[in-house]
Amino acid sequence: MQPYAPVPSGVPRWVAPTLVSLAGVWAVAVTAIGQSVAWVVAEVLVITGYDRPGAYWPGLTVATALVSGAPAGLAWLLVKRPVIAGVARSWTLAAACAALIGLVRIVPWSAGDTAVAALEALVALVLAVLVGRFRMGQEPSGTRIVGLGTALATATGLIVLLPWWWVGALGSPLDAAAAVVAALALGVLVSRLRRTGPVRVPVGGPVAGLVLDALVVAVPLTLLAGAYGAPGAQLLLLAVLPAACLLVACANPARRWADALLVAVAAFGPLALVDAEEISLLLIPDDVPRWATIGTGSSAWLALVVGAIVALVLTLRARRAPHPTPRPEATPPEPAPPEAAAAAGRAAVRGRVVVGALVVALVVASAAVWLGPGQSGFHGDRLFVVLKSQANVTAAANTETGLVARRSAVHRVLVEHARRTQAPLLDALRSHDADPTSYYLVNAIEVDDTPLIRAVLASRDDVATTQPNPELRPIPDEGSPDAQNVPAPTSTPTNLTAINAPDVWGDGIDGRGIVVGFSDSGVDATHPTLRAGYRGGADSWYDPWYRTTSPNDANGHGTHTAATAVGKQVGVAPGASWVGCANLARPLGNPAYYLGCLQFMLAPFPAGGDPFTDGDPTRAADVLSNSWGCPELEGCAAGTLEPAVEALSAAGIFVVAAAGNTGPRCRTITDPIGRYDSAFTVGAVDDNRKIASFSSRGPVPGDADAKPDLVAPGVDVLSAWPGGGYAQLSGTSMATPHVAGVVALIWQAVPTLRGDVTRTAAILRATAQEISLDADDEACGDSARNVVGAGEVDAAAAVALARQTPPAPR
Repeated sequence: MQPYAPVPSGVPRWVAPTLVSLAGVWAVAVTAIGQSVAWVVAEVLVITGYDRPGAYWPGLTVATALVSGAPAGLAWLLVKRPVIAGVARSWTLAAACAALIGLVRIVPWSAGDTAVAALEALVALVLAVLVGRFRMGQEPSGTRIVGLGTALATATGLIVLLPWWWVGALGSPLDAAAAVVAALALGVLVSRLRRTGPVRVPVGGPVAGLVLDALVVAVPLTLLAGAYGAPGAQLLLLAVLPAACLLVACANPARRWADALLVAVAAFGPLALVDAEEISLLLIPDDVPRWATIGTGSSAWLALVVGAIVALVLTLRARRAPHPTPRPEATPPEPAPPEAAAAAGRAAVRGRVVVGALVVALVVASAAVWLGPGQSGFHGDRLFVVLKSQANVTAAANTETGLVARRSAVHRVLVEHARRTQAPLLDALRSHDADPTSYYLVNAIEVDDTPLIRAVLASRDDVATTQPNPELRPIPDEGSPDAQNVPAPTSTPTNLTAINAPDVWGDGIDGRGIVVGFSDSGVDATHPTLRAGYRGGADSWYDPWYRTTSPNDANGHGTHTAATAVGKQVGVAPGASWVGCANLARPLGNPAYYLGCLQFMLAPFPAGGDPFTDGDPTRAADVLSNSWGCPELEGCAAGTLEPAVEALSAAGIFVVAAAGNTGPRCRTITDPIGRYDSAFTVGAVDDNRKIASFSSRGPVPGDADAKPDLVAPGVDVLSAWPGGGYAQLSGTSMATPHVAGVVALIWQAVPTLRGDVTRTAAILRATAQEISLDADDEACGDSARNVVGAGEVDAAAAVALARQTPPAPR
């Protein structure tokens, strides 16, 4: 039987290659465009506050794979020329494998990166076994180039991987191990799929053969790259793996592991050295996406250049090699002379030594880059474990009349309860080397994320919830806030006059004696507007991310919001003191660090101190300005931080929180802490006292109370910027510190109200300036209060009413 039958009569020879070529172009285009658009849509859904269906990623991945592979499948059925049909078959099987692998995405990546990566690898290996039965029986005749050996293929893969050791960072050791397994499984699957079609396209010359082989290989590489890895990682794989198609085509099919190892090493960078969750529009332009793009581009270009060099060398060797005269099949080949055989053996040994030395050199170079300019070490995510038993601080708060005594009592009850109830769980976690960190403001523990620890936690009755606690992996250069060209104000900014703050200053009320706490990206304490207000001392700054010992801000957001509350010239309460905590990094957070900053505000402690033993509630902040939210993306469930805000309020600390920027839809105040009754939630209006389109609306799901509580200026707000500059920013983040500043003014004006959270909140609502909705504004939940709250905060009216309020009964 002849494996390559002639073309049926009446059908032009160009028809079948053309149809299959178009099928390949279609597969690559649909996969690349489909996966890219799907990622952008998913990111927009996250940013705008829409829920993403659980079947979003598996459904789109399966649909993309099936649609992209359908023309190839049709060509496989219709085309009768065996070589062309073999190509179509290889592509069809690759599309089917991509669809089946895509089903793994129905498992949330938050269920554990290691477990999901291992499941994906298992599916890939099973598929590799199944597609083996479709292996093409005979390799096509024609020019054959003996290509890369296993060691040389590994070396070329290490070259392609090299940039990732600089721009990327590994997760946990288990994450890295799972990525190794996943990359190897992908390589094995690609190798098996390559053998389901012709591993060499029969054309006349080596150059054309290699080019066509590369194009044939590029299609399954693209199809699999689009379905592999967590959502986000596929964008990197789609750039790197198809670029390595020429290298894969050069790999010697007689060496079973050559192409598999090459693909595995090239895929390891995107799979292991980038956290797919950090490839997000929320971090564009200067964070992980930027460095991932640099790594991807460098890796892809290296793959193309090295592939071209290797292909050129192999092509020249093939042309120079002698072509023996064909012999009849019955005539055995003449044995090579002993001298020639010995020379060939010595050359082979020298080649192995050279290639082995190259592999070792590349491994050493990779280690040098990783340990030098790269991000050495392991940087895996952790878990945030909330215990069922939460402290009741109401009785302790109600038995003390003095504010300092009340805060001390609340702190004592929280610490004692956490120590007592966490002890058994801590013993179990420490026995597994889980590196636990305890918290008391919410009775919770932060711990390493491993399958074993997840199993231990799942077996315990004292655990309420186990949530992801993501930590951003380090990048080569975290940069600095962009320079701003906004001039310094020469008069009182309009946002301050809009809330009538200057009318209060004339009475000598500027917030003096009140301490405002800021949990944000940080604060530039050297800025002229903020320098004098910093409380100072060893316990006025806390940085859980980088352990810095003095206030700083690498983002700018925190400096801007802090100055709006307490800055000279631009702040509502320019006489108030401030303390700070960096709970955001570039600029995402996690439950543990959000909680750590709130905990620090109740009982500050020196740098490097123990919050349980070194925290001092007599140094607590009075008012907290929180221009952040903790969405599910960052690990927070709806009620994760509610006990913390309730405890702070019981301790007489006024907690102000941003509503969020996912308007104008209703029911978009969804993230902690702005969703809580115990937090005073602030929306945003513009200079014309119109609700900002981005300002999130209520009602809060499952809560009858109206949210937001108030609104404040939040459009083009002028405030400080790191480095001594100024900037205009918009958001409910900008509105929130206005209210915090007004609380400071009230408490200075009427000291008996200091610590009285309930009556102060009532005063703010009662004196708010009325805001009317436009005709095109929807009254959410049949109430305008779920859009604008009680109205826009009014500093002068609030202070005036506070002065008329009789002292609370003792």
